[in-house]
Amino acid sequence: MQRSWLLLAFILVALPSFGQDPNICDQPGEFPDVIVGDLFQVNNYGNASDYYGYSVGTSSCNIGTCWLNWFSGTNQHPVIAQNMYRVKDGRLDQIGQSWLKHGFFALSQELCTTGCIETTGTHLGVSCSDPYTADLNGSQANLGPRHEVNAFTGDFPYPFTGIGQTGDQVFRRIRVHRDDLDPALNAGATYFVEGHYVAQDDAAADKGLNNVSWREVTVDPSDFDLSLTGSTNRGQSAVRAWRTLQPTVAMSLVNIPNEGQLHLGSNTFVNPDGSRRFVYAIQNLNSDRGARAFYIPVPQGATVTNIGFHDIDSHSGDPYDTTDWDMYYDYPNSRIVWETSTFAENEFANPIRWGTGYSFWFDIAETPWTLSQVDIGLFKPGPLPGDPDSVTSIAPVYAPIACNNNAVCEPGETCTNCPGDCTGTSPPTGFCGDGLCDLALGEDCTNCSDCNGVQTGPTGDRYCCGSGGGENPVPCSDSRCTTGGMQCGTSADPFCCGDAVCDPGEDPCSCSADCGPVPASESTCNDGVDNDCDGGVDCGDLDCCTDGLCVTGADNDNDGFTDCDCDDGNPSIWGRPAATGLLTLSDGGASGTSLDWGAPASPGATAVDYETMRAGVPAAFKFVASCVADPNPADLTVSDADDPGAGNVFHYLIRATNACPAPVGSGSLGQDSGGADRQAPTCP
Repeated sequence: MQRSWLLLAFILVALPSFGQDPNICDQPGEFPDVIVGDLFQVNNYGNASDYYGYSVGTSSCNIGTCWLNWFSGTNQHPVIAQNMYRVKDGRLDQIGQSWLKHGFFALSQELCTTGCIETTGTHLGVSCSDPYTADLNGSQANLGPRHEVNAFTGDFPYPFTGIGQTGDQVFRRIRVHRDDLDPALNAGATYFVEGHYVAQDDAAADKGLNNVSWREVTVDPSDFDLSLTGSTNRGQSAVRAWRTLQPTVAMSLVNIPNEGQLHLGSNTFVNPDGSRRFVYAIQNLNSDRGARAFYIPVPQGATVTNIGFHDIDSHSGDPYDTTDWDMYYDYPNSRIVWETSTFAENEFANPIRWGTGYSFWFDIAETPWTLSQVDIGLFKPGPLPGDPDSVTSIAPVYAPIACNNNAVCEPGETCTNCPGDCTGTSPPTGFCGDGLCDLALGEDCTNCSDCNGVQTGPTGDRYCCGSGGGENPVPCSDSRCTTGGMQCGTSADPFCCGDAVCDPGEDPCSCSADCGPVPASESTCNDGVDNDCDGGVDCGDLDCCTDGLCVTGADNDNDGFTDCDCDDGNPSIWGRPAATGLLTLSDGGASGTSLDWGAPASPGATAVDYETMRAGVPAAFKFVASCVADPNPADLTVSDADDPGAGNVFHYLIRATNACPAPVGSGSLGQDSGGADRQAPTCP
């Protein structure tokens, strides 16, 4: 049998420290990383017919380790999107969007951090910030169409379509309908604006998921001027803003294979008539494929009413269709459907494009619900053969479970869907399950999941264990909830974790059984939450060590390594290993292929192990690479006994690892021919 090999040679050259420009991206592992550091100004240009035009001032920050390209007259500069959203009646709606401001010159200011390394304006330097005023971002002649930009890669044609054109007050600016702003029509509404930067070198460094920020605004009822309030929430999307403004909102990050990311927000509550409303929002953060369909499962026979949909129309000549999606109760297939045309039918249909959010909702007469799988159909074909046409996520859905009334609280039964079995006392119909602990109706922590746990003491001092309602609720860690036989937060208590419902206050860390698996890494570095449940919060988690908000420069153990030192009390262990050197392959005879490599120039620790990954094609390394068994992972060689077969090729990557917590301890895989960092999963 013929064996084929592919030689992959990685040479890491140590350059002398003198003469290097700390801005230039010339070393392995260096990357630019642009974020929106501040939304600092809003212009109101008045109205054209029933629409008002706005623009927002944005300050960008480079929190990466090398500079960001900012060349005018080419496509090597950022583009800036501006959006406006409203939260009203428990729902998130996008009510305005602009065309894209094209960057032309970068200043060297210091907004997000100190130590800016200045440039001549053709780059945004390391630790530097650059403000674009509302006037600049509202300059119509320099605003280009969104549809020409691939937000996942950052690529776009230059010059862009319509350069130099101007129009009325709302032309290419954030266009908002008067009825969406009028306080008389929007009682209790909250508004916020959003800024979003897209750049090719930022996207190539896989840093495109933190480029959006939001800030709340108020609306003047006399002239609809917008006033900024509060502070800018860096690196947070509109769906995360919805969750901040309404803590009962659940949020899922939906990764599209080989492509971008969608943010799914969801909420459910009881209507005044006793029916339950389910509300969803899908925001396309940076996917060029886009989303064209949304499917929610419901049991056959459910009474579904008031199916609704809200999109945001393209304008000023952007060619996308503005027709609302079809929406209906697909009774034979037991699902609720929202969908627009496929890409094959109309490449300029009305999908959820990048930087855009659509809203969906319906009412259902029955009230029990749980978290379950929902499906999102994708618009454009995937970049690789076999890429799926849809993705799935978890969100609240109506899912009744049979109640046999046998006085035993069995799996699947809860106090909400089977009060006779799970509580011993049946509360008034239509009230238990509304999220409110109604003491006047006889609800308490022993008969209704709205209250959770046990309840004792005088009426004014009652408390509930767990995350339920009631007066003065207390957490499961409180001593009152851990004595007297109370098992708070365990499956032994049907009102807490284990009831198949991700209740307010539960999350994957405290209750993965109800809320889904723990995320792989700290997703946000400034939300005060231990997102990946590893004990590190925000800057205390090594996942955030390169985030501009977390950089301190401290070297507590004097080993020469600062923020990404995984053990700053031990000078023998410091951080992420560099790429391995010079991988060579040779025929090892009966033992198979022999692989040998050189140690990394910067091992990251005194004790380093190695892992060998193999794939049939280079593109597969990021997702489906195999790991070659290595009986001695500390040496610089391994044998692979598997054979690729005649006419086939095996590709290999070698990664150094040390004692740091993953992923910081996983070494660099170097860069590909395009200068992008190689990606591959860690070996078990």
